[in-house]
This record gives sequence, C-alpha cells and structure tokens, in this order.
Amino acid sequence: MKFSHVKLYLLCIVVGGMTGLITVPFRYLLVKSSDLRDILFSSSYSWWFHPVIITIMWITGIAIWYLVKKYPIISGSGIPQIEGAIFGRFQFIHPLKALIAKFIGGVAGIGMGFSLGREGPSVQMGGFIAKLIGKWGKANISEQRYLYTGGASAGLSSAFTAPLASTIFIIEEVEKFDSVKIAISSLLAAIISGWIASQIFTVNSYTLINTAYPDEMNIGEIAIAFILFSTLLTIIGKTFNYLLLRFQKQYRGSRIPVSIRILGIIIVTYILGYFFSGLVAGGEKFLLKEANAIHTEMGILVILIIIKLLFTTLCYATGFPGGIFLPLLVIGGLTGKLFALLLIRIEILSPEHFGFFMLIGMSALFAAVVRSPITGIILILEMTQKFNMLIPITVVVGITYFISEIWKVKPIYDQLYKNLLPANYSQSDERITIPFEINTESYLAGRTNKTINLPYGCHIENVIRNNECISNKNYSLKPGDQINISLYSKDLEKLYRSLRNITNE
Repeated sequence: MKFSHVKLYLLCIVVGGMTGLITVPFRYLLVKSSDLRDILFSSSYSWWFHPVIITIMWITGIAIWYLVKKYPIISGSGIPQIEGAIFGRFQFIHPLKALIAKFIGGVAGIGMGFSLGREGPSVQMGGFIAKLIGKWGKANISEQRYLYTGGASAGLSSAFTAPLASTIFIIEEVEKFDSVKIAISSLLAAIISGWIASQIFTVNSYTLINTAYPDEMNIGEIAIAFILFSTLLTIIGKTFNYLLLRFQKQYRGSRIPVSIRILGIIIVTYILGYFFSGLVAGGEKFLLKEANAIHTEMGILVILIIIKLLFTTLCYATGFPGGIFLPLLVIGGLTGKLFALLLIRIEILSPEHFGFFMLIGMSALFAAVVRSPITGIILILEMTQKFNMLIPITVVVGITYFISEIWKVKPIYDQLYKNLLPANYSQSDERITIPFEINTESYLAGRTNKTINLPYGCHIENVIRNNECISNKNYSLKPGDQINISLYSKDLEKLYRSLRNITNE
C-alpha cells in the first residue's frame, strides 16, 4: 500500500471520529427537543401562553432564515451540496462557520417541529469537517474528494447508526461510481462515527417491532399484495417528489414577505404539534408508537399520512437545514400499516403482522423517492436488525423500483441538485478546469499526450508532476501525475464520472 493511501485512510479515520463527535450531540439534542415538545404540547396553559410561544418560534425561524441567507450553502438537506463539492462545482469556503451555522440551524428548525430529518445536516456537517481535516492534513484535491465521501458517510452513519448502509449510499447515490478507495474511505469513516453513535444511543426500539412472516397468506396472496403495495408506494413517492419541487419553486417565487411566510409555517407547525405532536419534526417516535398500536382507524391513518407528506414538503420548501430521509421512512412505515390494516379488514392477514408491512414500506418508499434501492434495503435491515426481512424487502423494493422506472420517477436528489445550479448554466459556454490524479491502473498511465482521446470538448490544460508543471510538448503520463482537464461548465455533471473512470482516481 502506498504511503499516500495510508495517509488518506488515516485522515478518513480522523474525519469519522470528528464527525461522530459533532453529529452525535446534534442527534442527541434533537431527541431532547422532542421530549421538550411532548411536555409543551401535553400541558394546559392560559390563553396568552400560545401567542408567546408562537412569537418565540417566529423569532427563531427568522434567525434561521438569516443564517441560511448569510451561508446559502447550508440550506436544505446538504446532500446535493456534498455532491457538488465532490464534482468541484461548489466550494466550502468557510467550512467552520458553515458547520456551526448548520448545527445551530438544524437543531433550532427541527427542534421546534419542522418536519425535516437529521440525516441531511449530519451528512453536510461531515463534509464541512472533511474540508477542515483536509486543510489540516494538507490533502491534495484528489484526496479531498475522498475525504468528502468519508465525511458524508460518517454523518449518515451517526444519524442512523448504520455504517454499511451509509457506505452504500455514498457509492450508489452520491458518487454513482465505485472504486476500492471510495469504499474504504467511506467505510472507515462510517464505522468510527457509527461506533460513537452506538455508545450514546444504546436502545434500539426498532428491534421490538414484530416482523414475523404472515404464514396465513399463501404465495398467490403475497404476490398480489406485494404488487399492489409497490404500486401504492410508487404513487406516494411520485406525489412526494412533485410536491417537494413544486412547493420549493412557489416558496422561492412568492412575493409575500419572508417574515410572513415563516410565520405562516410556524403557525401550522404549532397547530399540528398541539393536536398531532408525533407528526412534527422527524416523526420517528410517532412511527415507533404506531408500530406497537394495533387499534388505529384506517381513516385516521390516511389523514395522518397526507398531513405528514404535505407538512414535510412544505417545511423543506423554506430552505431551513434539514433532510427528508426520516420523514420518508415515517410516511413509508405509516403507509405499510395502512396497507396491512386493509389486508386485516378483508381477513387475509392477522393483526399482529402489520409490522411486517411497515418495515417493507419504509424501505420501498425510500427506493421510490431517492432511487437508491440497495441503500433502502440495507438501511432498514441495519437500523432494525430484522435480517429475516431481507427477501420480502428486496422483492418489494425491486418491484417498486421497476414501477418507478416505468412511470419515470426521477431521483429526488438529482432534481434538488439541478435546482442549486444557475438558471442558465446549460447554455453557458464558460470553461472550467477540474484536476484528476492518474492512478496505476488508469487508462492514461503510460500514454503520451498525443495519443490520449478525451470526451468531446475536453482537453488537458497542463500536468503537475512532483509539484512542477510539465511544459514539454511531448510527454507520457505517469501514475501520481495531476492532470488539469478543461471542459465546458455545462458538461461537468455529464462528464465528471467518465473522466474519473478514465483516470481511475
């Protein structure tokens, strides 16, 4: 193993440890804020108390808006921003300030009840920490990319205590490119961060969910149920994506003053918190409660699913720091329970088996919206420790993914990423330069500059070898060389992975 690889992996371990030390307290504060909300909304107060609390929440919301305005990079989930940083499209210029702002904004927004998840901020905070560690460790541009993947994986791992799923998510969704270095960098950081999370969050309530296989259903009934369930989840996933993007566009284009928009959402949050306290914030506690509550009316469950879906997409439109993973899992779990109650009503499923469909729903809805099926499968198995669910979850996720392909459900993070780009970027003729490192098994290693064929519109601007620029007209590329490739800015996302594959970085 090369010294540069050893250095990189040691830095990834440091990134994982530091990310865990930051994001685990973030998760802990959100748990405590949930307890405070329960006390707040379960107590009786004088009439004047309610406007006072709403005013405090309003001021908090305006403060979060100010943070997002001052540091736009912290808005929303943070996962698309990490992807852009890996591409070289976005720069984390002030990572420490952005890290603090994301932490405070996430705790404040989710803590007061906005229906957002902890995973997005955790992932982006991991990216900010990776940038800081990269500066400290004097990482080159290539190494910094791997540190970003390690930081993002570590953040997701600490959010759900799921290091394997976090690593797969980086490969499947963020990088969409596999290499040994990506896998090792991500896994090392995720294991360290996940271990820190496991030392604090020692109780896993998901293991209490009854997921016994419904033996009373024959193979034909199971097959029909899985197909119908997958179709329902795809419809909900497509609706979720549409509303998320629609509300985001309308919120940004609204002429209503920002303070009034924030006040409106604050009032909605407070009302929902007062009457349905479990539906605000991520909703994980409510999901676990429903997993053990047999006597829930189907009509009420339909209303709760609709409210959670609308409230989540509305909250995300504000741009406040927060993700969609956890709300998605809640919506998927509740949909699974609704479908199970329907099967119970027509007397082909026993009441004790609705947990079986809840876990399947969590995984399959994630696959429908994010379009990362392997992550969806492994995440739920790792979170719940219900490995007996591997086959049924895989089957339904596969069917859901297939239906989503037919109905052209686009991956939500790809669409959110495009919304971060300048409006006219696809028509721009601006050229940018992206550096890549030549690795031993690269297609380019040993080739002369005159025999290299790059994708259309790309050319090598210069080559850095041993910290010196090669100025010869004729040269051969060697492992360890840094080549700076010039290309049209509009082609970056389209060509990035091809160029990285050619260099075998």
